[in-house]
Amino acid sequence: MLEYLKRNWRWFLAVTAAAALLRLFFVLRFAVVDGDSLVYGSIAKCIIRNHMYGVERASGWQPTMMRLPGYPLYLAFTFLFSGVGHYKGAMLLQILFDLLTCFFVADIARRIFSERAARVAFLLAAFCPFLLSYVATPLTECLEIFFTAAALDSTLLALKRRSLPFWVLPGIAVAGAILLRPDGGLLLGCLAIPLFLIAWREPRRRRELFTATLLLGAVSLAPLVPWAIRNYRVFHVFQPLVNVHAYDPGESEPQGFGLWCGTWTFDYAHTIDIGFPVPGDPIRIEDVPSYAYTSNDQRETVRALFDQYNQTREITPELDRQFTALAAENIRRHPIRYHLLLPVGRTLDMWFRPRTEMLPLDTHFWQIREDPHDSLWSIALGLLNLAYLTVAVAGAWLLRRRLFPLALLLTYPVIRTLFLATTGAAEDRYTMECFPFIFVLAAGLLSSWQNRHVQKLQSPE
Repeated sequence: MLEYLKRNWRWFLAVTAAAALLRLFFVLRFAVVDGDSLVYGSIAKCIIRNHMYGVERASGWQPTMMRLPGYPLYLAFTFLFSGVGHYKGAMLLQILFDLLTCFFVADIARRIFSERAARVAFLLAAFCPFLLSYVATPLTECLEIFFTAAALDSTLLALKRRSLPFWVLPGIAVAGAILLRPDGGLLLGCLAIPLFLIAWREPRRRRELFTATLLLGAVSLAPLVPWAIRNYRVFHVFQPLVNVHAYDPGESEPQGFGLWCGTWTFDYAHTIDIGFPVPGDPIRIEDVPSYAYTSNDQRETVRALFDQYNQTREITPELDRQFTALAAENIRRHPIRYHLLLPVGRTLDMWFRPRTEMLPLDTHFWQIREDPHDSLWSIALGLLNLAYLTVAVAGAWLLRRRLFPLALLLTYPVIRTLFLATTGAAEDRYTMECFPFIFVLAAGLLSSWQNRHVQKLQSPE
């Protein structure tokens, strides 16, 4: 890659400068700090001020294990330079990580397709508005995408060099992904599957690849050992990752309301309107669609429960019990919808809705008459997202006879999609980690089309 960059340094320098300025513009103009960002920031403050991994509660600072340590430690590091509670430094540093992601993506495309594909992949990543929007928010996505691309590129490097020490590099990248988010562990399995495929097709390399896989796994999981020991010593539980609800041991949080929402929610707009405000903010019965109810009587029951909630802005145990009963009734009445149709709908929503989650645009993009400006921008971004995905699928078709590259580029997006279908999530940011694979596949098709076009122009009449 270094030799390739030397030969094309002027082009890469110009594009990188433009990409950096665009990211800086997003940080200065569209920065978003709320929700999970404040949770990570609270832990980072505790690390600096109290030298403890904890959060501030009513009784004071308390130890926590509700989030993995990767991003809070990153924020704590940036707070040392930008000031405690000032997130601009973290976002500015994310510009660098995101630009490095573009170089990793380009190198993956170069190794799998061609040097022309590397340029195309770099352009696709450098000017993708979806990556830009996550640079401008202190969340794990930017760094998670960086480590995903780094793991994929270093895996290709290690396979080429056939030297065991090189497998430490993808191991470090996967470890970084796991320390940021628990679902980063999917990356380890998705890299191992293509390696098993090579071992099956090339018996002479089985011992080499088996040893490489063991080293990859050991390096990837090693940072969880001290984290698990700390959790056991502090909380007396063995938990190397966060639990599914991101709560600390002993915490009792209401589950019924979320379960009820999960019996009808499939669109991110519903999550914004109903799911995110609870607890703490009022919710409106008008924001709940008609298909959320099994009868008019149930609608009136929900209206009464909303009225009770809006008085205190808390989900009391009694309210939670009643929402649990409503959820059970919805599941009993519509089992196919709950177990099949809604997971499929949420998955499609995460992949195909306009990716405006971190942009100042209304999530109700279909309400064109009410807000034509936001709707038209959202629809345009939705079409751009569709274009990325369509070209990537066509790029995968080009690799249909190259089994290993195809498996390497498709295993993670497919398995992550299946995993997300089981979680009840409806946020499109959870599919952003798949975009390095999308960029490479799309670049493969576009560069192939460009090659044919150039050959046609150069061919004699």
